[in-house]
Amino acid sequence: MYTQGFAYWRIACLWLMILALFAAVSCSDKSGDATDAVERHKRLAGELRDNKLYNAAIEEYVKILDNEELDGKTRANINYLVAKIYYENLESYEEAAAYYVRARALDPEGSFVEEASRKLVASLEKIGRMLDAKRQLSAATDIDAAPRVEGDVAVARVGGVTIWLSEIERQIQTLPPEMQKQFLSREAKIAFVHNYVATELLYHAAVREDYGSDPEIKRRQSMLYKKLLVDRYVIDKVMPQIHIDTADVRNYYLAHKEDRYDNAPYDSIKATVFLDYQGEKAEAAFSDYISQLSRIEKVEFLDHNVK
Repeated sequence: MYTQGFAYWRIACLWLMILALFAAVSCSDKSGDATDAVERHKRLAGELRDNKLYNAAIEEYVKILDNEELDGKTRANINYLVAKIYYENLESYEEAAAYYVRARALDPEGSFVEEASRKLVASLEKIGRMLDAKRQLSAATDIDAAPRVEGDVAVARVGGVTIWLSEIERQIQTLPPEMQKQFLSREAKIAFVHNYVATELLYHAAVREDYGSDPEIKRRQSMLYKKLLVDRYVIDKVMPQIHIDTADVRNYYLAHKEDRYDNAPYDSIKATVFLDYQGEKAEAAFSDYISQLSRIEKVEFLDHNVK
């Protein structure tokens, strides 16, 4: 009797182990399926964003957020990604602010929190909610509480936001060299700070009155952005192809000595010759690069349609 009972006990234990293993495998499969679904939606959302289909990308991210079993960190990250699209691509700053708030609340220690805090403040400013922006900036003490350059000093404060000397010096360095010389003295730097603050105050006032929505401003902003991109691209891609040799400069002078330089001695106009030769080389390099891009993108001019 004892042996038979022991055998039944062993069989029961075996069945319990099998059932437990089956349940574990089943749960694992479900968890794996959920993870795969999240990754599929994330990949698709990323591809849609890369193709400038921003609203469709947001729809894919929202499908992920609809999963009630989604862990907090992943949910925070998805909210952050949605906020970035609203802020950077759609310029829908109210929606961006809402998703930045959700992302920070869900994962206060996330790697994105500093950027989310900055963009939240900027979003609130862009929709004219300056008091809320100030409150958020004051709460995020890590955003602006300490100088980013060792030995930096504060030179002004606007609504609790610190303006550092390094920021002023960076602004001065963007000016042409001759203009930079005008701001070497302490008095000139102080005047620059006051003008800089005045510009900031006017900018905030314009944001509050929603001047950023003006179609003409948006058009000019788009044109300026395009020019900045093109200028940087030319510097990085076209200019390195320009190689100038001293002998080539002299040969260029000899070829144009009469028709362009009125037989002036080479040494007296060397700098002018160099600039002329450099200009022609740059124009040729630019033309060659445009030709390459035209072939790649199969450009076709329809000049006959121009009236």
